[in-house]
Amino acid sequence: MTPHPTAFGAALTVFGAALCTWGLFSAPRPMWALVLALLALAAWLVRTALVFVQRSAAARTARVAALCAIGAGALAGTSTGANSLIPAAVCAMVLVADQAVSVVAAAVTACGGVALVAAGAVLWPTSVSALAGMVAAVLVGALAGFSRRQGAQARRREALLAERERALREEAGRNALARDLHDVLAHTLGGLVVQLDAAEALLEAGDASSAHRRVASARELAASGLGEARRAVAALRRPRQPGVEAEAADRDPVASIVLDRRLDELVDMHRALGGEIAWERSGDPAPLDRAQADALHRALQEALSNVRRHAPGCAVTARLAWRPGVVRLSIENPLPSSPPPTPSAAPGFGLRGMRERVDALALGGTVTAGPEAGSFVVTVEEVLA
Repeated sequence: MTPHPTAFGAALTVFGAALCTWGLFSAPRPMWALVLALLALAAWLVRTALVFVQRSAAARTARVAALCAIGAGALAGTSTGANSLIPAAVCAMVLVADQAVSVVAAAVTACGGVALVAAGAVLWPTSVSALAGMVAAVLVGALAGFSRRQGAQARRREALLAERERALREEAGRNALARDLHDVLAHTLGGLVVQLDAAEALLEAGDASSAHRRVASARELAASGLGEARRAVAALRRPRQPGVEAEAADRDPVASIVLDRRLDELVDMHRALGGEIAWERSGDPAPLDRAQADALHRALQEALSNVRRHAPGCAVTARLAWRPGVVRLSIENPLPSSPPPTPSAAPGFGLRGMRERVDALALGGTVTAGPEAGSFVVTVEEVLA
């Protein structure tokens, strides 16, 4: 697309054209040279006027006008000097800088202008110094055009990279929301199924008070899950401010304390849902960022949800171990002798979400999951600063 000139550029073009016109008539010139020089000036002005019109046909006509200015000015320069080479040099610059013109065509145009100057010097003898000056004028215009062309291409690449980075950030945000919602729904809905099944069994046994407590626990679990889902959506919708991500990545000693409380809540919830769990902690907590704390919290949440889905009734052993430079969370449960009576949802998303969270951490870490000596073991290890 032809670049849109500014008002200053248009005014400068008019001033330059007036100055060139005065120079042409300030001294006697051969008629053929005067005609060609005036044609170069006219083509220059037409090209400047046409680029204000945002239509493809006008852009094509402007390119033809620029080409005419280069040719006429280059030939007339042997007899009129700089007066006709100014339009030729400027039009060479804008034509070479035009992104709609191929690089090959731009190079041919620049070489063609130099060739016309040389041809004019042969037809109408010109001094070597004057010829060198005229060739230099056309080449400087063409080189300036190539410089502008490269600058425009660099700006376009930067814009494309910025757009791609924005799209990647949005995709990462959607993936993070999907992981959080998956974990929240798996934890909440799985717990609700357990509580409601227990309440139904208690009602059938005539224990209404215990059934009422189960329903109350189910209500609390649903409210907690709804709150977590709302927080996840709000975090995605919240506009990003400069420096917010850097602040979130700072190491915070309080995050370790908050992590312990959140993990204790998950353990208590698992027990309230009828699960059996041995919860062990060792080592001295170290500062970690919120992303690391959230990855550990979601890992325990998903692991306990998987136990309730795939191995109901199995005792769980969960350990959180702090070591120099490393924190390790492991969840272990015996493999069930038979599959659960109700089919579960498609497997794999929870463990994949664990790995994605840990892979996204700045310092890295590992996630392993699989059977070991008759048990299913999930291990999350994060590297600390």
